[in-house]
Amino acid sequence: MKKRVPVKSQLWFKKGLIMKKALRWLFSFILVCNIIIFFFIPNVAQGEEITKTQDDDRASDFTLKDLDGRNVRLSDYKGKIILLYFMATWCPECRGTIPQLKEIYSLYNAKGLVLLNINVMESREKASAFSKKYSLPFPTLLDGEGKVYQSYGVVGVPVKALIDRNGRIICWNCRTLDKLLEKQFEMKTTQ
Repeated sequence: MKKRVPVKSQLWFKKGLIMKKALRWLFSFILVCNIIIFFFIPNVAQGEEITKTQDDDRASDFTLKDLDGRNVRLSDYKGKIILLYFMATWCPECRGTIPQLKEIYSLYNAKGLVLLNINVMESREKASAFSKKYSLPFPTLLDGEGKVYQSYGVVGVPVKALIDRNGRIICWNCRTLDKLLEKQFEMKTTQ
């Protein structure tokens, strides 16, 4: 004769199957959404120029301290092309992006690009050690309380925001910047 499994165990078993199916569905849904975003929404996926008709694409001014304790205001760089990089030392993707940022900085700094590394909600000691370890050639600003992070609507790190000479955010969460930077610096030489 077959042994019968108690009813209570059967319920837990069924709940486990239901949870597995729900998780599979959720992961499939997320994957499909990411594929749609990557291939069909180029502004998000490829870091293309953002075109808005409202004034909400202006970069909000802020003041943060750098690693030496000096105040740095975004408005001090008015008329320049600015790349904001929101990051944290614990973030593997942030660390992985450092070589790309260094390359961008070396190519465009002499042409007037300002790159501001914004360390989010970490101590000066951690940010300073990170900056030294990776020999960052651009300034690191401390957003210890996350106020700038929140005011820019950043939800996770890393995030890059490219700001044109008029103070307009032309690329949010940019994956590639090459074409946009070339275009921005071409515009200056043709004017």
